[in-house]
Amino acid sequence: MSKMLSLMALVGLFAAIVHAQEPAAEDKTAKAEVKKSAPAAKDAAGKEAVEDPEKVDWSQVDWRKKLTRLQYHIMREAGTERPFRNEFWDFFKPGQYRCAGCGAPLFESDAKFDSECGWPSFDQTISDKAITEHVDLKMLQPRTEIRCRRCEAHLGHVFNDGPTDTGLRYCLNSAAMKFVSEKELAKSNKKDKKPKTDAKTVENAEEKPAAAVESEGEKP
Repeated sequence: MSKMLSLMALVGLFAAIVHAQEPAAEDKTAKAEVKKSAPAAKDAAGKEAVEDPEKVDWSQVDWRKKLTRLQYHIMREAGTERPFRNEFWDFFKPGQYRCAGCGAPLFESDAKFDSECGWPSFDQTISDKAITEHVDLKMLQPRTEIRCRRCEAHLGHVFNDGPTDTGLRYCLNSAAMKFVSEKELAKSNKKDKKPKTDAKTVENAEEKPAAAVESEGEKP
């Protein structure tokens, strides 16, 4: 009888030891999961930084793969599309026009007007740094070529015969631009306002004990 009682006491003691160790094992697992997720968050933050268009070396882009045949001819070979047979010559919806190559903002829809020339025309750029100007001597009379400031894509030409107060007429190739509607711009602005995960936030998450992480997850 005494042997049986001793055996039962040993079994109870063993069960108590195992039970006491279970929370520690769970705590280690939770900490491991936090550490495992931290590098992934860091990698995501690093990837986002690399994809910043202002940090991309656009001279190294394979434009033949990125652009259509027409876009390549216009933007990289300074070609010209046919008048009255392009996407934006008679398009007047509210929004923003951007470079089809790198996405840099070029013109607001408020600056667009009907010049009756068959190509989309604007009287001012979205900012003073949106484009660069270059002398074009391909025709008998010199013209002023305009290119995207960011990726140096050919966009069209600018003339001093505009009907508005600026006196300018930026004559663009539709294929060199992409249009972003007001609705899309609003969505993009909301997305940009959301807080981004940075390396500091990730480090703080790593330092938090597993119990704190679990309690945060239980909040409604």
